[in-house]
Amino acid sequence: MTEDAKTPKMTAGMRILLFASLAANLAVVGVVAGLYFNRPDMERGGPPRGRDFVFPYTHALDEDQRRELGRSLRGRIERQRDTRGDFLAEYRTAIETLRTEPFDPAAFAATLDRQGARAERRQEEGQRMLVEYVAGLSPEQRAVYAQRLEDKISEIGKRIRKNKP
Repeated sequence: MTEDAKTPKMTAGMRILLFASLAANLAVVGVVAGLYFNRPDMERGGPPRGRDFVFPYTHALDEDQRRELGRSLRGRIERQRDTRGDFLAEYRTAIETLRTEPFDPAAFAATLDRQGARAERRQEEGQRMLVEYVAGLSPEQRAVYAQRLEDKISEIGKRIRKNKP
């Protein structure tokens, strides 16, 4: 390469695209890490609570099935995602509401309701995808899945009985 030849500069649009891609990848990594580190502590001895009820279903899938379902779910969420950053705007609204005097409990509740509705839509989407995935299994695969689910439920039941006062 001669000294006169210069490395082409990256355009502003390309930088923005690269940054957006990096942000999306970090968001996916954050979701996966959050699911991993915040998964229900089945060792606590109680039954699954709240949204934790889905974990026995997903844990009964084998590792490859979980990965495949996870990729499909992330892809669908990416395609249906609200405007990027909308969920952060709701947190900022909550922070602003918390700092406002006098405090408006109804405004804070409305923000929490919107966030809860968004989470509920995602949960429903995940449940639909799980149903679609299981419907695509062969009868033999479904029988293996049912056995693993039964084993997982038995395991949870034993922990509950073991930890009763």
